[in-house]
Amino acid sequence: MSPAETSGNTSLLATIESIDPIRFEFTLDEASYLRYGHSAEDGGGAANRGLTLPVKLKLIDESAFSREGKMDFVDNAIDRSSGTIRARAVFANPDGRFTTGMFARVRMAAAPPKNALLVPDAAIGVEQVRKFVLVVDAENVARPKYVSLGPVVDGLRVVTEGLAPDDNVIINGLMRARAGAKVTPQQSSIASASTVGPQIGAN
Repeated sequence: MSPAETSGNTSLLATIESIDPIRFEFTLDEASYLRYGHSAEDGGGAANRGLTLPVKLKLIDESAFSREGKMDFVDNAIDRSSGTIRARAVFANPDGRFTTGMFARVRMAAAPPKNALLVPDAAIGVEQVRKFVLVVDAENVARPKYVSLGPVVDGLRVVTEGLAPDDNVIINGLMRARAGAKVTPQQSSIASASTVGPQIGAN
């Protein structure tokens, strides 16, 4: 029997779909892919096609990207007609909430997660072109530390240089505090798991 005759005598009985875990396919425009590709030096992009990068998802009736998965596949060519590239992420689905054919929005990280020091913008002072924060030393004296800043994450500013994790940063009363002056610190906290050590509010 020829291959053509075999094909003609068979029919599709079922299609197997993976439900748990489930895979979501999506496309990236070329500009987003270029930004994403620049993460190669951090362990993503060209080095391993970003398969370690986290992806967050929300369904059309959800307001937050609260479901977490990871990259599963990135195509090796951009579609010339649409200017996009295909990608795929895999998510656990133990409760069957996701089903085949469902639409969702995904948010992809540009690089693997890493620890960062974060402070409120209100804690940052400006001296000409330099940025600084006031920290409290062991004698409760305010001392300036000049810092380099990164982007805003969850309402807090990333500090890339100039600050140590155990520094006590003045986050309140900055207008009243002066470098070299003694302060009366009060412990305060910020609702973020990755903020800078213990925070200080100066009265």
